[in-house]
Amino acid sequence: MTEKLKQGYGCWASPLSAQSVSLDSGDINFLRADSSGVCFINSVDGEKDKQAVWHMSSKGELNRLTPKRFNVRSRVHEYGGVPFCVDGNTLWFCNLSDQAIYKQDLPSDRLPQSDAVTETKQLTPVQPALAAKLRYADFLIDHRLNRLICVREDHRLVDPSDFDANCVVNNLVSINLESGGEGQILYADSDFVSSPRLSPDGKTLVWQTWSHPNMPWDNTEIRIANFDDQGNLTNIKQIQQPKPGSLIQPLFDKWGQLYFIADWSDWWNLYRISTKELETTCKAEAVYPLPADFAPPQWLLGHRNYIPLDDGSILASFTQNSQWQLGLLRYSSSGTWKMQNIADGYGQIENLCGSNETIFFSAATATQENAIHCLRLEEKTLPADMTIKRMSLSEDSYAEICGFSSATTICFKTANNELAYGNYYPPRNSLYTGLADSLPPLIVSVHGGPTSSAKTSLNLKLQYWTNRGFAVIDVNHRGSSGFGREFRQSLYPNWGLFDLQDIEFAVRHLILEGLVDPEKVVIRGGSAGGYSVMAALSESDLFAAGASYYGISDLEVLTQGTHKFESRYLDQLIGPYPEARDIYISRSPIYNIDKINAPLLLLQGLEDKVVPPDQAEGISKKLKSNGVDVRYIAFEGEGHGFRQLQNQVLALETELSFYQEALRLKP
Repeated sequence: MTEKLKQGYGCWASPLSAQSVSLDSGDINFLRADSSGVCFINSVDGEKDKQAVWHMSSKGELNRLTPKRFNVRSRVHEYGGVPFCVDGNTLWFCNLSDQAIYKQDLPSDRLPQSDAVTETKQLTPVQPALAAKLRYADFLIDHRLNRLICVREDHRLVDPSDFDANCVVNNLVSINLESGGEGQILYADSDFVSSPRLSPDGKTLVWQTWSHPNMPWDNTEIRIANFDDQGNLTNIKQIQQPKPGSLIQPLFDKWGQLYFIADWSDWWNLYRISTKELETTCKAEAVYPLPADFAPPQWLLGHRNYIPLDDGSILASFTQNSQWQLGLLRYSSSGTWKMQNIADGYGQIENLCGSNETIFFSAATATQENAIHCLRLEEKTLPADMTIKRMSLSEDSYAEICGFSSATTICFKTANNELAYGNYYPPRNSLYTGLADSLPPLIVSVHGGPTSSAKTSLNLKLQYWTNRGFAVIDVNHRGSSGFGREFRQSLYPNWGLFDLQDIEFAVRHLILEGLVDPEKVVIRGGSAGGYSVMAALSESDLFAAGASYYGISDLEVLTQGTHKFESRYLDQLIGPYPEARDIYISRSPIYNIDKINAPLLLLQGLEDKVVPPDQAEGISKKLKSNGVDVRYIAFEGEGHGFRQLQNQVLALETELSFYQEALRLKP
């Protein structure tokens, strides 16, 4: 065995370049099975700003379906949702630039066609006055009435010079498959709609609704209705709720029984309503109570974390202690549900789809990035992964060359004797080790949301840091998902307090364990995580520097400038505005700049509608006037999350050099 070179932590050489970790195809999403395999959304040539509908056969053969001139992505809620559906040999999809829906005929063998011969038909209107003002997502085909049913977000009443989130209208609409049009409104009695699903006979529709100030992980409803002779909804009713909760992912089985996920027990568990109950009280029964979450928070429309099978069983994914598993639920002769473990050890599992014989899902492990997996239930085992790879070296090759760091999930006590969690990654490189009598610098990573979560699945951008000699703690502070409703909502209305406490206690835990250098701790995060970065720099002297990606510096301004989906989110996280204005001011980093002395790197997309660029620009100017080392990089054409390869590379390389300089790291 070759003896490792001794070199200062944070300065190790690595084959994991900023380009190689950015140029990947792990962002596989919205799987939908067809007769010969599975269709899904993925980037083109690894560049996340270009997306297409792809097809993978059951044998692992991969083909792009949509022509190069289209970029398939929905802008509903700004974060988007499933932007296509496949029915037989026909594909309907949403194009990013104009947000119109297009129809495309597919060859039965799904072999690629040249763009020159691929014909598409525009289904929804595109006029200069309507371009991108009508947005669509979450499609289904209603064969009985020859129409497409979907979510439509209408921005026609919005004044671009004076944005008002209340002018954005979200409805459930139907669009005739022959004549097209902007859509006939089916339902318009709530602020938000999602997840339209048809019963097997096509006569009943179920969908999810919620209204401000709720987010879909707060309090939602599931509504059920029939169609009249004209195709309008009639006899609309709601699922009976024992108490308010988040009800998501409704789906019928082949007998017309309705399944959905709800967090009435504190955990997002699976529930069922029989066909008899659907006709009367709509009372649900728990399928398999478990202290686990069977779904992540609904930031995107169209995810599926379970699938009813033709034999009456259910295949479902769920998470416990930051680990995702796959279970097969069967109804036993004793009248109870039993679960058979199918697979475990995943950092995430989503997008279940398929038939009774073959199930597809997207999943990631600690050693493999997100990939398409195929499960043949009669074998009760997983065959070889069908993985899309866009890199010159596979993930396994990288692991052999440079070594991947494995996460240790920690649970630690935080303020008020509460518990919080995190995934700790020590520095790891096959060729290097640190200098004697030295400890590694620590990068604290804070996820967005703030109701997202730190996952244990392989993340090459995280390995970019550990492979250079940094330790990383990926924090699941109070408010994170995957630990039940009570933990998730414990951040209400304590955002800017509890998350910062948990971050600081996580760092102190690692320092007490002797794992990291207490003088070399930096913090990074995006969106809500970017807010935590700036707030932490103003509230604690633990951090030597921070990097905020499209983070929030002024909470008050955000109440007036963000998009509709999150325009009332702060009511829960902090308090109603303007009644709680004093709290908004006190917790805004821009009003605490006199407490910020550590260097700060700000990275911001100029087209960001979620956290507008004035958030970064405002605090940058004030910190500079105070003489603080602040660096601001604005990216043209980028929104909330960088998609262009060159921008991702520049951001990561800048961040590395920023840390090395701020921490005075030397080989």
